[in-house]
Amino acid sequence: MKENKLLSPAAIFLLGVNSIIGSGIFLLSGKIYEDAGIWSLLAILCAGLSIFVIAFAYAKETFGRFPGFIVGMVTWLLGTVTLATEVSALLTAMKMILPNLNSRLIGIIIILALGIISYFGSSIIAGLDNLTSFVKIVLVLVFIFTCLWLVRGLNFSSPNLLTASSANLGGFKGFLSAYGTVFFFFTGFSFLPVNAEKMKNPAKNLPKMMSLVMLTCLAVYLIIQTITIGALGPELTKTLVPAATAFSKIVGSIGIPLFVVGICCSIFGVIVATTFNTPTILDSLAQAHEDVPMFVSKNNRFGTPTWAIILTTVCGIALFLSGNYVFLSGLTVFMSFVQYLSTGLANIKKKFLLIGIGSVLFSLVLLTSFTLSVLILGLGILILLVMIYFVVKLDDDEREKWLKEHQEKSKGADVNTVKRL
Repeated sequence: MKENKLLSPAAIFLLGVNSIIGSGIFLLSGKIYEDAGIWSLLAILCAGLSIFVIAFAYAKETFGRFPGFIVGMVTWLLGTVTLATEVSALLTAMKMILPNLNSRLIGIIIILALGIISYFGSSIIAGLDNLTSFVKIVLVLVFIFTCLWLVRGLNFSSPNLLTASSANLGGFKGFLSAYGTVFFFFTGFSFLPVNAEKMKNPAKNLPKMMSLVMLTCLAVYLIIQTITIGALGPELTKTLVPAATAFSKIVGSIGIPLFVVGICCSIFGVIVATTFNTPTILDSLAQAHEDVPMFVSKNNRFGTPTWAIILTTVCGIALFLSGNYVFLSGLTVFMSFVQYLSTGLANIKKKFLLIGIGSVLFSLVLLTSFTLSVLILGLGILILLVMIYFVVKLDDDEREKWLKEHQEKSKGADVNTVKRL
């Protein structure tokens, strides 16, 4: 029997960087500067170090069926919200060169079209991952080496730093808002633990690759934010895509559409990957019988879970219509907050006290950064999940019966495989 080819540490590193560096730093650098001024750099550093601790705290939850269902469904919703957020990011970027774009209609068409394509199990995802990785690396390098010369020290001067930035919020409240927003920049870090089984010698290489990926992304974010502040100063808050505006100062007016097209290609790759990967989370919950109805994981003749795809597509459209890019990025962070908090509590329960307590503390600080609208919708979703759990959950006898039948089928499938070989 042919074994699946394992990914090398270098491949895992590139995939990890590609999954983390997305639309955030290109589209939200103006927002975090508006909130915290030059202290947005400190917000990036603090959020990156916080995520670094949380990343190593990731562990399987150990609280039983009910918390397992909630955390599992939140993980699926995190993918669904990410899908909606990245579609919104794509259209936000496109509006810089096509200001009259009908964002809502096109966003719905994109999500619906990709949902239909995912039904057929297209293999295009691997090629798009490679392409977007290349585009992303080129974008970052071109931006750094062309715009570095625009940096002016005057743009980093501030009369009173934390108490009086150029921000709308200003002060410590503005810093917390920026800190919470920056968490969205790092939400793709969970890719690495999830894909540990695809790595050569994961026990040895995963911690190394995770450290290298996180530190690389943190460095890239700090460099890009430093350059955009130094190049644009207060002008940073007046443009939809600050990096493209800075780039245009070097190459002229053609710089904006060129850079925006590159950003759109990168974001679209993330959208496609999320469209294909998110339904598998719901499928896995049903397969593991985490009180998700089994029909959700039933495959069609193309080998893809029809109902998981339908639910992901419908929820993705609904979330996309619920707010703009900034709102959706905040909702993405809220879903991550639920994961971070539960992960910290799980580690405390497992006696990993320092990592667990650190994760809980960072999560509670993050809670203070959410807007009221994000909190209302986020908490509303959690309440809805609780209600769904008590509607769909199976009694213990039915659950045990299914698990026994599933184990017998798995053994039978293994025997037939051996016979064929």
